[in-house]
Amino acid sequence: MLKKSLQTTSLKANIIANFAGNGWSALIGILFVPIYLKYIGPEGYGLIGIFSSLQLVLSLMDGGLSTTLNKEMSRLSVLPGKEQQMHNLVKTLGTVYWFMAFVAGVIALGLSPFLARYWVQPKDLSVQTITYAFLLLSISLTFQLPINFYTGGLQGLQRQVILNTIRIIFTTVKNVGALLVLLFVSNSILAFFGWTLLVTILQAISMKYILWDCLPKTTSKPIFDKQELKKIWRFAAGIAGISLTTILLTQVDKIILSKMLSLEQFGYYTISCTLGFMIYQIASPLTQSYFPKFSNLISLNKTDELKNLYHQGCQMISVLVLPATFILVFFSKELIFIWTKNLTTAENTWMITAIYALGTGLNGLMNIPYILTLSYGWTKLGFYQNIFFLILMIPLTIFLALKYGAVGGAFSWAIINTLYFFITPHLIHKKILKGEVVNWYWKDSLKPLLACFFVVFMARQIIAVSGFNSTMQLIIIITIGILSIISCFFFADSLNKKFFARYKK
Repeated sequence: MLKKSLQTTSLKANIIANFAGNGWSALIGILFVPIYLKYIGPEGYGLIGIFSSLQLVLSLMDGGLSTTLNKEMSRLSVLPGKEQQMHNLVKTLGTVYWFMAFVAGVIALGLSPFLARYWVQPKDLSVQTITYAFLLLSISLTFQLPINFYTGGLQGLQRQVILNTIRIIFTTVKNVGALLVLLFVSNSILAFFGWTLLVTILQAISMKYILWDCLPKTTSKPIFDKQELKKIWRFAAGIAGISLTTILLTQVDKIILSKMLSLEQFGYYTISCTLGFMIYQIASPLTQSYFPKFSNLISLNKTDELKNLYHQGCQMISVLVLPATFILVFFSKELIFIWTKNLTTAENTWMITAIYALGTGLNGLMNIPYILTLSYGWTKLGFYQNIFFLILMIPLTIFLALKYGAVGGAFSWAIINTLYFFITPHLIHKKILKGEVVNWYWKDSLKPLLACFFVVFMARQIIAVSGFNSTMQLIIIITIGILSIISCFFFADSLNKKFFARYKK
């Protein structure tokens, strides 16, 4: 029974598994961050933050191969006689990927002494200790990147259940084990990073074995095939370009504001962005589930089934993303105070959070249309639109920040994503699923959006949340959130019709 559950490829099981994996990782982060701060201190945890930024930059060496493997595995898995090609593809791309991971690790190793001596400004930790910590993190990076590659392969095979099972196991082992090391072995940051390196190596090896085990069986050994690289290089290059421009687009406001704002105000802006980006954690499990399914149907030329599944996915995104968005828009001040217990922080961040969340929510509604373009192998649109919005966002952010400070940066993000919402769907549906743009706007997006907005807005006007203690405030906000989800669901035709049909049956 357990083996059968782990091997399932159903869309519903994959969505549940992705939410479980993402939810568990988020919960572990919430629970263990205060504990780590206690044992390794703010400086130790700050090293993780600095290296995370470096890892984000070096992840561009992925070259789009993990997303490419996802797409190709999902496409080939439904075509007859492609078993050997799948093995050769994993062998070929895996060899290239490990080489790039090694190069990224070497670059990180080379930068470690420089970062330790000239970039960070420690008070308690020695330069030698920080250097050794960065060296351990650099080796971890070499194994962390291939984990992303094998994740893409398992997602393409629609094995998200076993993927998230492994993810939950290693997330737990990494964090609980690190705590035990700090408690009973050594409370130094080197012991902490040494343990995380060990777990990362074991996870990379396990993921590699599991992906190969999930591939369809063949009688011939896999070979390195240059022809496979020739077939996929355009798509991989397109994904790499999208990744680069996306990183720039999501970070350019922070780069500009870090120079224009005081460190204190920029800190408040960072907190607001962190809260606003939590909306992506809701959309991500759905996009991970629908992407390989779209690629399957496109390979089989099942356009009608693709169209139905597309609208279902778009409406599911609306039902989950819009309530979270409007709750943050209308109740950000109360939620931030409940979270931080700091009135000053709440006063300085609630408006930024509300505006930033609105932009992120509109962006989240575009996730399913975006992965539809990738399923068709159309990467030019994503790349060129990112370039366009990036060119527009830089002067807009500077102008609004000069006029409104940190709030101006949030306004810039919201304006860019509003344009994205109203422009890009027309371009997508002009080429893909022609004639569906009206259905996408009205049935998939605007009907649920208006219903959700009405419920949360009226609740904001009627209920005086500030008159209760923090626990009661949280209960009221959660209740409003549930009511907004229900209202969205009843106006999402594809979802509620399917639900009521199953209920009657």
